[in-house]
Amino acid sequence: MKSLLLENMLLVSHREKKARKIEFHPELTVIKGENDTGKSSVIKSIQYAFGANPHKRHKKWKDADIAILIRFSIDGVPYSIYRHRDSFTLFDNDRNQIGTYSSVTHELAPVLAKIFDFNLKLSDRDGIPVTPPPAYLMLPFYIDQDKGWTDSWSSFTNLGQFAYWKQRVTGYHFGIRPDKWYELEAQKKKLESDKDEPLRQVMAINSVRDRAYEEMSRTDFDMDIERFKKEINQLLDECERLKLNEIRYRDKITNLRTEKIRLEAQIDIVTRTHDELSEDYKYSCQSSEDSIGCPTCGTYYNNSFSERFEIAKDAETCTDLLASLREDFLKVDKEIIEVSDSLDNANNDQVNIKKLLSTKQGQVKLKDLIDIEGKKSLIDHLDNELGIYQENIKNIEISVGSIVETMEKFDDSDRRKKIISEYGEILSKFTQKLGVFSLSDNVFKNINASIEESGSDLPRALLAYFFTALKLILKNGNATFFPIVIDAPNQQEQDPKNLRKMLEFILASRPLGKQLILGLVDDSGVEFNGKVINFSKKYSVLLEEEYDAVASEMRHYENINLTIQD
Repeated sequence: MKSLLLENMLLVSHREKKARKIEFHPELTVIKGENDTGKSSVIKSIQYAFGANPHKRHKKWKDADIAILIRFSIDGVPYSIYRHRDSFTLFDNDRNQIGTYSSVTHELAPVLAKIFDFNLKLSDRDGIPVTPPPAYLMLPFYIDQDKGWTDSWSSFTNLGQFAYWKQRVTGYHFGIRPDKWYELEAQKKKLESDKDEPLRQVMAINSVRDRAYEEMSRTDFDMDIERFKKEINQLLDECERLKLNEIRYRDKITNLRTEKIRLEAQIDIVTRTHDELSEDYKYSCQSSEDSIGCPTCGTYYNNSFSERFEIAKDAETCTDLLASLREDFLKVDKEIIEVSDSLDNANNDQVNIKKLLSTKQGQVKLKDLIDIEGKKSLIDHLDNELGIYQENIKNIEISVGSIVETMEKFDDSDRRKKIISEYGEILSKFTQKLGVFSLSDNVFKNINASIEESGSDLPRALLAYFFTALKLILKNGNATFFPIVIDAPNQQEQDPKNLRKMLEFILASRPLGKQLILGLVDDSGVEFNGKVINFSKKYSVLLEEEYDAVASEMRHYENINLTIQD
């Protein structure tokens, strides 16, 4: 299996103008300091950079808005990962961008899973198999000071996003089954998920079919359809006639109403002209002068007999024209009424259709026959659809069956028994070394059993379980082996003897050649052959004097992360 090696970590707070660069020893790095010196915040930042969220990030640390860059290698191949808030950018060995991601589960996780050979799939709440976030890969390698010393496999938050995840994750890491089995299981789950939709369609189609058959069964349908041909043809002819009549009547009404509007306008014009001429004639007759002034504009006009005669003739002409227009108007208005009556009659003819639909042959109406024929066509269509979905389901079930057969070839019960037996033996040996003697027998037989201890025995029991898991993961695991990170083992007020025993156990049990990062307040006089980083200043693990250099070193990665991707 591959191994991941942490090289260094850059921490920059532009808000506080502080920074720090942490260099990791390839074998052992001890981060030492009193409480509130920031050692746990630095340790939590390792997992946080990879998208795993430990419990209780300190408020001041979050308020500092720290950007993190970790340089690491996998079997000698260098990578870098940058995180600021919820944005991640992954880089290759030439500092070239592999990708920038804003979602851990949907974007970052699949990329890291491929790099880390993490092939486990877990079903989400909708039953869809997905690649779990990096937290599920890093769980066996990290003990968080806030939660990791109270329960196994609990050092990260939000693990409950997958139902029944623990059994799957522990089985994967312990190597209960080989990597290929989990790949096949993911394919199986995907196919089973694909089957859900056609199954829903089959249920819906069967429901509609059953309802159609039930409605058909209510009518005694036992006759020759030829007996209804005459009624059907009559119905079609009547429908066509009514349709044509309706179109014709509506067109005629439209034309007549247009003509009526035109006549109304002409009558209005002629009426106003007639009234004006009558007023002019009356005014001219009131004067005996040869010329007369216009009362409106003051202009003088001839007022001879011939002039008055012409006005009288124009007024008479308007009278005749007005009479003619009114006759036309009444004629059009009458015709509109007649055509509207004809349209109403045509609409009333639809009663004949209803009568035809009510025509009976025996106990069956024509309408019933049409309904039944429609339902028959519907049922035929549904049968065709049903056949397609059932064939799809059948093919999926055949594929699932084939995958299950292949999975069985990779599922060795003897292997499982051997691993669980070895787990019990190693855990028993480790608990005795750490002075824990009261664990139930079930804990040694079940890799998922809860470790129920009290007082100072609980942290030592969990430490024994933790290193048992590491030993079996190294031997049987599938994915990349991460650095071992243990924060603050002095939990539940260990006495000096037990604390020293725990630290010596950690050093002695660390898998050969694997990187260990250890957070301590008190080293109990134990010698550590590696690198010791001391934090001495409270609430100020980041340093102003390192800001310029570290910020400059991070700038390339930061700028790429901030670049908007096409």
